[in-house]
Amino acid sequence: MKTITDEASALSYLVEQVYRRCRIQLRDGKQSMIRWRLSKRMRANNLEGLTAYAEFLRTKASDEEWTQAIDALTTNFTSFLREEEHFQFLVRQALPSVLQRGQIQFNIWSAACSTGEEPYTIGFYLSEHYPLDRGWSWNLCASDISTKVLASASRAIYAEDRITTVPTDWRKKYFQVGTGEWAGHYRVRSALSDRVQFRQINLIESYHHAHSFEVVFCRNVLIYFDRETQLQLVRRMCGFIKPGGFLITGHSESLTGLDLPLRCVKPSVYQLT
Repeated sequence: MKTITDEASALSYLVEQVYRRCRIQLRDGKQSMIRWRLSKRMRANNLEGLTAYAEFLRTKASDEEWTQAIDALTTNFTSFLREEEHFQFLVRQALPSVLQRGQIQFNIWSAACSTGEEPYTIGFYLSEHYPLDRGWSWNLCASDISTKVLASASRAIYAEDRITTVPTDWRKKYFQVGTGEWAGHYRVRSALSDRVQFRQINLIESYHHAHSFEVVFCRNVLIYFDRETQLQLVRRMCGFIKPGGFLITGHSESLTGLDLPLRCVKPSVYQLT
């Protein structure tokens, strides 16, 4: 590629590279978002403007800098109990449907876990409805492409304004309150956080799990991929769902029209056939 000399070519290069490296499409109209999200990386490298930063990425950047840039561009907002009806469906319908008589052990995968709010929310619901002290045995796998958000998720520490959606009794039950320099922060109690295994997984590349899952959450990430990539990604994911198990996507995501071994149970909820 020729030297990047203007912002239009810088934007084009960044969009192309993000798609090539992780198959995520940064759609038209995202220019201001790209500038804002990369501003910290520009400052860190003493570069002024998107043009200079894109040329730096093209000619001099390390793999680590590319990782930082892609993290900045692809990490999305999440929150505890987001799209709460999915968690209610998990404990009231999905698990009672897929678990065999007498089965007490099961596994769930949060495939795009970001900073951990989703898998920990799953843990809250499982602890309430399938408590470990009553003989249940469950584990959560939580993955993301970003090592940065995985590090944050594994710390399990959240500022007070990040847990406002968590009911008061659950805050007391599932979080430790920070003191001293950690005042105003909350940490997920180890009894729950220890049940979550965090892994770095790029969903468009080959990966492996040691076991299959009764339920997989892959929410609010498919919308960033084109249809062909969605098909490949979900088809691979289906290989790790147990027969009769469930895939839960975001409310704005639909798998309609894709040739997959799934039936739509309700909007954003699919069952392996």
